[in-house]
Amino acid sequence: MKTACRYALFALLVLPLAAALAAPMGYSVNSDEPLGDSLFEIDLATGQETVKGKVMSLGQTRSDIEGLAFDKFGVLWGVDDESQNLFPINTSNGLVVYQDEVAITGLGAIQGNDFGLSFTCNGSLYISSVSNESLYQLSFDGTATLVGAEGALGTRISAIAAYGNPAKLYGLGNGLMGDGGPQDNRSLYKIDMTTGVASLIGEIGPAAADYFEAGLSFDGTGILWAITDRRTIEDNLGSQILLLDTETGKASLQSTTTVSGFESLAVAAPAGCVQDPGQEDDGYHRIPTLSDAGKLLAILVLMMAGIAVLRSRHA
Repeated sequence: MKTACRYALFALLVLPLAAALAAPMGYSVNSDEPLGDSLFEIDLATGQETVKGKVMSLGQTRSDIEGLAFDKFGVLWGVDDESQNLFPINTSNGLVVYQDEVAITGLGAIQGNDFGLSFTCNGSLYISSVSNESLYQLSFDGTATLVGAEGALGTRISAIAAYGNPAKLYGLGNGLMGDGGPQDNRSLYKIDMTTGVASLIGEIGPAAADYFEAGLSFDGTGILWAITDRRTIEDNLGSQILLLDTETGKASLQSTTTVSGFESLAVAAPAGCVQDPGQEDDGYHRIPTLSDAGKLLAILVLMMAGIAVLRSRHA
């Protein structure tokens, strides 16, 4: 094999490894800002945040966004516990697409829901409520339909994330009972999407510090990420970004933000959507995106291979 071909083959082999080593970007909202919520883009590998703008609808800033999720078209949706509204958000500037904003009806509690939010591959949207420990399917007209019986979750879950086709739904416990209160629930669950019952997978373990509420999301490769809110613990510490094992529930610490108050997380559109045997194909297959670090690493690998090829030709 010629030297140039060997270098090219090396680049092709190493490039996927470079991509795998880089964590993706995620979006979250600081829901504890005194002047209203802001949308942030976060490098999950480093915890570095970039503010995109206030989450505003017709000049009014949202003040308690608890859940974020991307739909299968890559549109970011949010749910606000204070207004109990569902709305799409412009990821460039944080502005609400007010034409598509709707009020949520049919919930069992009018406050303290601390919502989790997640889409599935077929476009279905699910929402969880801490207040009455229930799971709902949410339509785009704002109607919430109870899944199973009220209280079927049987535990306080403040973040949910779906993966695969057919979908598997996971939920993360609330952490602490109230702002800086006693321990509540620090475990990962699998949720039956027909009955709404949550089954324990396992505790997340000591890698995660104390937190109050969290965000949960899969990336495009099927890795489960979490972000935790530690705003009331020891002078508003930054949020921890965690990797969660879906088999054991164990968490490993990836990075820490400098901003506190993150209670939501959206990393990618619904993933794992390749057609399963016997299932109708939904017509799209996602390609995961990388963080800036991942893109730079991939570029460096290709540049090194190109330089090596040029040198071999002039040798």
